[in-house]
Amino acid sequence: MTMEKPNTIGNHNWLPEKIGQYKVQSILGMGGMGVIYKAVQEPLNRTVALKVLLPATVHSEEAAHRFALEAKAISMLEHQNIVSLYEYGQDGEYLFFAMQFVDGEDLGKRIAGKKPMSYTEIIDIARQICRGLRYAHEKNVFHRDIKPQNILIDDSGKVAISDFGIARIFSSTHLTNTGVAVGTPEYMSPEQAEGRDPDGQTDVYSLGIVMYEMVTKQPPFTGDNAVAIAYKQVHELPAPPSARRKDIPKRLELIILKALKKDKAERYKSVVEMLEHLDTVDINEKAERPTVLFKKKSTPPPDSRTDLRITDRRSGDRRHDLRLLLPPGNPLSARFWINVLQTQGIALFLIIILALILMWHMMASP
Repeated sequence: MTMEKPNTIGNHNWLPEKIGQYKVQSILGMGGMGVIYKAVQEPLNRTVALKVLLPATVHSEEAAHRFALEAKAISMLEHQNIVSLYEYGQDGEYLFFAMQFVDGEDLGKRIAGKKPMSYTEIIDIARQICRGLRYAHEKNVFHRDIKPQNILIDDSGKVAISDFGIARIFSSTHLTNTGVAVGTPEYMSPEQAEGRDPDGQTDVYSLGIVMYEMVTKQPPFTGDNAVAIAYKQVHELPAPPSARRKDIPKRLELIILKALKKDKAERYKSVVEMLEHLDTVDINEKAERPTVLFKKKSTPPPDSRTDLRITDRRSGDRRHDLRLLLPPGNPLSARFWINVLQTQGIALFLIIILALILMWHMMASP
């Protein structure tokens, strides 16, 4: 590996010219353990995103383990909404892996644009993220760090989930001890903030926050430090998105709020369920005050007489109007009395006969 004229990047003043078979062009981003370069794979002339473990951390057993785990997680996932892995290797003391290069921008930059994102675009991006996560969860891979900066969007609008640096592969050994919070505070689920074991519902919560931010341009919980934000994730309810953007479709707001439920029993059980609801959003239905989440489809109203009887019994009123007990029709016809026998029974039939005789007797009396 040769070196070009040094460039200052964060705390580092080096920029490699070549790593393995990849010619480095520029820096795409930096993390706590690694640098991501834009590079060209020379034999194929293919542009890639090259992630390299920093020299200062390469000798750390845990850092190397995490780096390898990220490469393994991506290698298990072949989906159009997840970045692809091309190669994992080592050049001297530098560990690296080459990934799909997405020619576009991350979702964080899209959100920070001058204009609010359209609801059509928000729903489309959320659905693509759901599809990628659905596939990852089917492979027992949980991302655990879904945030706008890890969602890449190319020039055609296609979404790719990236940065599986703290992903958990269900069959893998835990890299963190119980009680240790892992993730980004603004997008961390309550169970992550408490150091509990995360699963697919953790990604659902984080996606809910990303959707909230796409609508309102800011996450629901912010603070001066990570501890303050984590506390809010566990104990505070988010303000409804409609309080910040009044034209949000009602059902979209309900989906976001359901994804942000603190209690996992009330949250979406999976991204599959969330995706099904996203498919039914009407962007022309404006938000109102949420009352009941996801009503069942309405059924035709029952017979009004039945409604009255049920209402009376529920309210404790046992009085009945005789007209409610009689079927429609002419009391002087045979069909009328046949209907009485069929619908009310013999006992009620006799009661009606006696009542009619009594009424006739009272009317006939001088």
